[in-house]
Amino acid sequence: MNKQTESKNILFGYLASLGAACSYGVSANLAKSIVNNVTEPLVATSFALMFGFITLALIYFKQLVNIVKINKKTFLFLFLAGMAGSTGVGCQYYAMKNAPVFIVAPITGSYPLFAMFFSFIFLRKVEKQNFSTLIGALMIILGVTLIILSK
Repeated sequence: MNKQTESKNILFGYLASLGAACSYGVSANLAKSIVNNVTEPLVATSFALMFGFITLALIYFKQLVNIVKINKKTFLFLFLAGMAGSTGVGCQYYAMKNAPVFIVAPITGSYPLFAMFFSFIFLRKVEKQNFSTLIGALMIILGVTLIILSK
């Protein structure tokens, strides 16, 4: 891969990350409104995930057809990732029901700490952590702590 293509890919990654952050910000506020005014967190979680699945299935239908080619180990990992992700969404909706969105969102957004912890355990040979990642983790902890204490 040449440097220009790599730079475009990195820029696209950054823009996609910003898009994800915006989407999660909107989603958090919608979730707060839904669980306070419309229905219970588990019902809201179920519908949100169902609508998300339908949307992605329509967009990526051609890739979805190839699911029969996935080996058992990959299918297991997809299942576990789906379970973890849906549990996370459910927990976030329950949190929104019981706490202010401006507190819940940063705590939920601290998931990189857990990703770093689990990558240290499971992906030690694939991904190397360094001093910068440790400093980043400490900054996340400090930021979440400051937000919680500011309430």
